[in-house]
Amino acid sequence: MKIIVQKYGGTSVNTAKSRSMIIKNMIDAIDDGFKPIIVVSAMGRKPEPYATDSLLSLLPDMKKANLRNKDLLATCGEIITTVVVSEEIRAKGINARALTGGQAGIVTNENYGDGKIVNIDTNRLMELLNQDVVPVVAGFQGMSKSGQILTLGRGGSDITATALGAALNADLVEIYTDVDGVMTADPRVVENAELIETVDYDEVFQLAEYGAKVIHPRAVEYAMKADVPIAILNTQKGRYYGGTRIEDVSQDIYSEKNFSAVTQIDGCSQVDIKFTDLKKEDKLFDLLAEKEISIDMINIFPDRKTFIIDTDKQNVVDEVMSKIGLEYTICDGFTKITIMGRMKGVPGVVAKIIAALYSNNIFVHQSSDSSTTVSVLVDTKQAKDAVNVLHTNLIK
Repeated sequence: MKIIVQKYGGTSVNTAKSRSMIIKNMIDAIDDGFKPIIVVSAMGRKPEPYATDSLLSLLPDMKKANLRNKDLLATCGEIITTVVVSEEIRAKGINARALTGGQAGIVTNENYGDGKIVNIDTNRLMELLNQDVVPVVAGFQGMSKSGQILTLGRGGSDITATALGAALNADLVEIYTDVDGVMTADPRVVENAELIETVDYDEVFQLAEYGAKVIHPRAVEYAMKADVPIAILNTQKGRYYGGTRIEDVSQDIYSEKNFSAVTQIDGCSQVDIKFTDLKKEDKLFDLLAEKEISIDMINIFPDRKTFIIDTDKQNVVDEVMSKIGLEYTICDGFTKITIMGRMKGVPGVVAKIIAALYSNNIFVHQSSDSSTTVSVLVDTKQAKDAVNVLHTNLIK
C-alpha cells in the first residue's frame, strides 16, 4: 500500500474555494496510486471566527486560564475543519471520516500547550485505508493515556502530519501552504526570493529553527528519523507544480556557493548584565532553565555578558534578575537574522556580512556564528532592509 499524508494549513482551509483544491490534490494523489490521509489546521487566522487565536480570545483571561481547559478549547478549530472537509469530500462521492488526534491514535504526554507524542496506534487509520475511506485528521492535537486532550504547540499540525507519515511508513508527506515551497528568504519580505527545489533534512531543520516558517523543526525530525520525504507545495498550484523536496541529499562538493538562505526571528529582547558577582551569575542560568527560558547569542566580555531572549518571556526574566540582585538592562525591539550556508574554513564571511549591513546604515548589536550559520541582531525597524541587503549581496 502506497500511503501519502497531505497536510493543509489555516489559509488552505478557510474558504470553500481553497478547500476545493484539497479535494483536487487528494484525487490527483489517488489517481497516482496513493492512499491519502488528510491532516488539517483550524480555519484561517484571527479575526476569522474559527481560528485558534479567535477561539482562545473567548476566555475571560487567557493568561490565567486553566491549562487543561485552554488546550480543550484550542483543539476545537481543527475538529471543525475535519468535519467540514470530510463532508465536502463525501459530497464528491468519496468516503471520508473525520477524526480527532486522539481518534487517529496519537498518544501524548500531559504537558499542556506543548504536548509531545509518545506513541501512535495506527490500527484505526490502517483499517480505514483498507476500506478505501479517507481519514481527515485534526492536526495540532493528541490524547494522553489518561484521556486528556492536549495540543502539540504552535505549528503542531506539521508535527501531526510527519509523525503519522513516520508511524505509517508513508511514501511521502506533502505540506501545503500559501507559498511555493522553501525559499531563499521569506517572499513576503524579499520580493525576488528564489525557490529551493531540493534541500537536505539537516539544512531545512536549521532553516526552521532559525525562523523559516514553512515547516516546524520538530516535524522535520520525525520525517528525518523515519527517512520519509517531505514536499512543500502551494495549495492553489497543486501537487504537480514545483515545490520543495526535503530528503537526504548528497552535497555538491564542487559547488562554490557558500550561502543558501536568509531567515529572521522577530520579537527578541537583548539582556545585558554587568559583572558584579560570579556566584549570582552562575545561579542565573540555572533559574532561567527552571523557568524554561531559552537564551541565545551569548557574548561574554571582560566587564559584561549579553544574550537574547524571546520578548514574551521578558517579565519572567525581570523577576529572576531582580530576585538574584543583578545589575542589568533588558531592551526589546530586536530581530535575529541568520544567514545559512557552508562557511567552515571560508575566510572573511562575518566581515562581508557586517560590511554589507554597515554600508547601508544598518547597525549590528551583536553576532554569533557556527560552521553553517552567521546570526546578527538588528533593530526590528531595520530588519526588512537588512534581510534584503544580505539576500542581494550574498545569495542572488
